[in-house]
Amino acid sequence: MRPHSPRKRRFRLRRLSLRSLLGLLLIQVFCLSIWLLTWPKPPVQLSFVVPQEEVQPWQRVISSFEAAHPDIKVLLVPEDPNKPTDAPSRADFTTDEREAIYTLDIQVGAAKYDLVYMDIIWTPQFQDYLVDLNPFIQRDAVDLSGFLASELQAGKMGTQQYRLPMRSDIGMLYYRTDLWDADAPPAGFANLAQGLSQIKATDAKNQGYLWQGSNYEGLVANFMEVMSSFDGAFWIDPQTQTVGLTEPATLEAATALQQLISREISPETVTDYTEQSSLDAFMGGQAAFLRGWPYFSAGIKALDWGNEVAIAPPLSLSSQPAKGCRGGWGFGIPRNATHPEAAWEAIKYFTSETAQKTFVEASGYLPSRTALFQDPDIVRQYPQMPQLFDYLQQGSVFRPALREYDAASAILQTTLSEILRGQTPVAQAMATAQKATEELLQS
Repeated sequence: MRPHSPRKRRFRLRRLSLRSLLGLLLIQVFCLSIWLLTWPKPPVQLSFVVPQEEVQPWQRVISSFEAAHPDIKVLLVPEDPNKPTDAPSRADFTTDEREAIYTLDIQVGAAKYDLVYMDIIWTPQFQDYLVDLNPFIQRDAVDLSGFLASELQAGKMGTQQYRLPMRSDIGMLYYRTDLWDADAPPAGFANLAQGLSQIKATDAKNQGYLWQGSNYEGLVANFMEVMSSFDGAFWIDPQTQTVGLTEPATLEAATALQQLISREISPETVTDYTEQSSLDAFMGGQAAFLRGWPYFSAGIKALDWGNEVAIAPPLSLSSQPAKGCRGGWGFGIPRNATHPEAAWEAIKYFTSETAQKTFVEASGYLPSRTALFQDPDIVRQYPQMPQLFDYLQQGSVFRPALREYDAASAILQTTLSEILRGQTPVAQAMATAQKATEELLQS
């Protein structure tokens, strides 16, 4: 047999080497694929903006959620993460600031916040930028029957559900029973003025009645409650788009609000008060009465004299009872969310009875699920829960559901602030606000 030539032998060896290399390469690719498939993926990160006072109760809820969902991490943002490092630390975002943060985020590029933690009044103006939650609800057979019907409705536009409620809220009055009859909460100017004169006779530093009069959304909530006790007073009828700021009863309500200061029932400093500052002053023993929200009770009951504070519906400044302004917060998903499925998993858990119970026990906020108002553990800690449920059902007033709410509220805030500070007479200020609001709605 003729021996192979050196050239053919080299060719066969080269071909064998290439096959070996190709085989090794294929094995490496296969192993790499297996490694990539089995290597643990980094968890999805969700975040949402919260007020400072909610951080601690939210941490409890989030810890339980993350334990059950190790592939999802949730970050709370109580302060602007983009502020300069040398800027002074902010204790909190106001409601208006949180709204501005979300308004920008849901409209530009990919959302930074895949969870929109929403005030009850934001649904109409945010609806074009939020996902309809109904497909998620139907797919996962989520039972909505346990929620307060009014809370669910506040998250709907037509048949679409843009927000699921996490917690409810209502304005109320706190009053010191060591200074006032526990069985007869104050009602009307005459009753209040007479009682305060007796209190100040023994404590000249007592500031009387505190509320939130700063130029922000809290002032509007306070005014809604004052208007509720004046027959015929209203701000905007969302069905007809009618503006009622110059109605005689509405002018009476605005005058009554201003007279709280001019008649020294409230101090001038209320024009600078937000929720926290008014609560701090009350807890410092500076006042007999405080308009606030249910979560105030958690701090008040920790005081030495906390058991000497009772609750009632908001203070009426006319002959009719007043109703508490409805608040409440829930969750939506922006259309530009990066992780909508993870966001939905979080919302499902956060709005569940289990998560709400954890949150309520840690904070004193009201749940949005009806059964929790009678839950023995919660009632043991917050005995006023059944009473507050009655307020929600029978004695609350809602701010108007409007796409233009933000701008309309800004007009009213500025107007009321001018009135309270004595810068513009009531009738003149309200007439200007009436015209500006009508032009806003027409445009």
